Amino acid sequence: MDARYLILFIAFTLLSVGSNSQSTLLEQVSTQSNDRLQEVYLYLRLANEAKSVDAEQALSYTRQALQLANIISSLEARAEANELMGELYQMMNNFQPSINYFLISGKLYESLGKKENLAGVYSKLGMLYINNNYNLESAQYYFQKLLDLGIELNNQKIIAEAYNQIGGIFFRQESYDEANHYNREALKLWEQARDNEGISTALNNIGEIYHMKGSYNTALDYFNQSLSISEHIGNKDLIAANYKNIGLVKSHFGEIDEAFEYFDLSLKLYKETNNIENQVSIMLTIGDQYFTINEYKKAYQEYIQVYRIATKSNHWKHIADAAFGLSRTADEMRNYKLSLQYFQIYAAYNDSIVLRQKMDRITELQSRFREDLQEKELLLAKKELALSENQNKLNTLKLNLLILSLFFILIISFLILNRYRSKARKERLIREKDTQLHTAQRELMEIDIQAKDNDLINFALHLVQKNEMLQHLQKELKKLPCNSDEETIQRISELNAAIKHNLSLKEDYEEFKHKLDDSYNDFFIRLRTRFPNLTRNEERLCAFLRLNLSSKEIAAINNTSVKAAEMSRYRLRKKIGLEFNDLLPEYLQNI
Repeated sequence: MDARYLILFIAFTLLSVGSNSQSTLLEQVSTQSNDRLQEVYLYLRLANEAKSVDAEQALSYTRQALQLANIISSLEARAEANELMGELYQMMNNFQPSINYFLISGKLYESLGKKENLAGVYSKLGMLYINNNYNLESAQYYFQKLLDLGIELNNQKIIAEAYNQIGGIFFRQESYDEANHYNREALKLWEQARDNEGISTALNNIGEIYHMKGSYNTALDYFNQSLSISEHIGNKDLIAANYKNIGLVKSHFGEIDEAFEYFDLSLKLYKETNNIENQVSIMLTIGDQYFTINEYKKAYQEYIQVYRIATKSNHWKHIADAAFGLSRTADEMRNYKLSLQYFQIYAAYNDSIVLRQKMDRITELQSRFREDLQEKELLLAKKELALSENQNKLNTLKLNLLILSLFFILIISFLILNRYRSKARKERLIREKDTQLHTAQRELMEIDIQAKDNDLINFALHLVQKNEMLQHLQKELKKLPCNSDEETIQRISELNAAIKHNLSLKEDYEEFKHKLDDSYNDFFIRLRTRFPNLTRNEERLCAFLRLNLSSKEIAAINNTSVKAAEMSRYRLRKKIGLEFNDLLPEYLQNI
C-alpha cells in the first residue's frame, strides 16, 4: 500500500472509534484512493471532523488537501481548502493568515462564478474584522459587498444576513436607531422566507438594542418572543443566548435571584452543546454580576473557575480575561498584593497574545517558503543529475564513434548537436533557478515589511491598553480610605508612584514615532512627491491610517480626543482631494 494512503487509513482509524460515518470514510479510502480529487475531499472531511477536537491536526489535514488541490489544478478544491484554512487560523486566533486565506478563497470562488460561496467568504471576513478588534470600516466594506451580491442574486437570505450584520456594526457604534432599522429589515426578509432561526436571531438583536437604550420592558418582550421560537426549533445556542439576555434585564430590574437562575440555565445549555467559548463568556458575565452587587467572594469564585478552565486548555485570551476579573475583585477585597499579581498575569498574557500572533504569522510564512524552496531545489537537482548522466553517455559514445571513424560521422554530428541542446537546457534551468531565488528574496522582503507593520500595530495597541489600565488602577487606588495603618498607606503610595512612573507616555511615544519614521521612510517619500503640502503630523496620520488604526486608537496615541482625530482625518481627506465614496485607508494602501 502507498505510504500516503496508509497515513490516511491510520488517521481515519484514530478519528472513527465508535463512529459509523467515519467507518464509511475508511471504505472510501480503500475503494477510491486512485482518484486524486477524491483524496482532496477526504482530507477536507477529515479536517472538518477534527477541527472541534484538535485544530492543529485539522490544519495539517487541510494543508495536505490544499497541496493536492494545487497539484491537480482544481480551482474549486483550492477554494474550499483555502476557506477552511481561514476558518482554522481564525479558531487559533491567528487572524492575519486567516484574512489572507479567505481573500484567496474569495478570488477563486469569483473566478468560478460561485457567488453564493463568495457571499459566505464576505460574511466571514466581515465577522473576523468585528470580533477580533479590527476596524469597523473594513467590516462594513465586506458586509456591503455581501449585500450587493445578495441583491445581484436576488437571494433574500443573503440580503437578510447582510442587513443583520450591518445592523450589528451600527450597534457597536452605538447608533441604535440605524441598527434597529437594519435589524427590522432583516426580520421582514426572514419572515418572508419563513426562516425561524433568522427570525429568532433578529428578535434577539432588536431586544439587545432596546436593552442598551434602557427600554428594559420592551427588550424583555423581544427576548421572550425570540425564546419562544428558539425553543420551538430546538436551537440550544439561541436559547442559551436568550436566557443570558433575559438574565441581564432581570438584573436591571433588581430581580437578582431570577437573573442568576437564567444565567445558570444559559450555562447549562452551553455545556450541553460543548460551546466552551460561550461557557466562559456566561461565567464571566456571572462573575461581573456578582462584582456589580458587591458579592466579591462569589465573583472571585466565578473568575477563578474561568481561570482554571482557561489554564487547563491553555487559552490565552480566556486566561487574560479571568486574570483581569480576579485583579479587580482582589482590589475590592483589599488584597492588593493578589490584585497586583493577577494584573501582572493579565498584562503578561495580553502581551503574549499579541506577540504570538506576530510570531505565528512569520513562522508560517517562513515554513511555507522553506518547503517551497526545498521542493524546487530537489527538482532542479534531479534534472541536473539527469543531465550529468546524459553527458557521461555522450562521452562514451564519442569514444566509440572515434574508433568507427568516418562511417559514423552523421551519428557523431547528431550527438554533438544533442549535446549543445542539453547544454542550452542546463543553462536555461540555471537561469530559472536564479529567477526563483530572486522571487524568494522579494517574498522575504515582503514578509519583513508585513512584520514591521504588525510590530507597529501591536506597539500602538499595547501603548493604548497599558495606559488605560494603569489610569484605571490609579483611579481605583485614589478611592481607597485614608484611615488604614501606616504600612498599608506606605504600600498604596508606592503603588501610586509605580503607576505614575509607568504612565509616562512621552518616552514610549517617541520610540513609536522613531519606529514609524524608520519603517515608513519610503512611503513618506512617495507621499511627499504626490502631496508636497502635507505637514509632518499629517504624514504620520497617513501612516496610522495605512496601518488600519481606528480613530479611537489614533487619538489615544496622539493624546487627543476622538473628535480631534476624526477632524484631522476629515481635513486630510479634503487636502488630498479624496471622493466621498472612497475609503481613505484603502487609498493610502495603494500609494
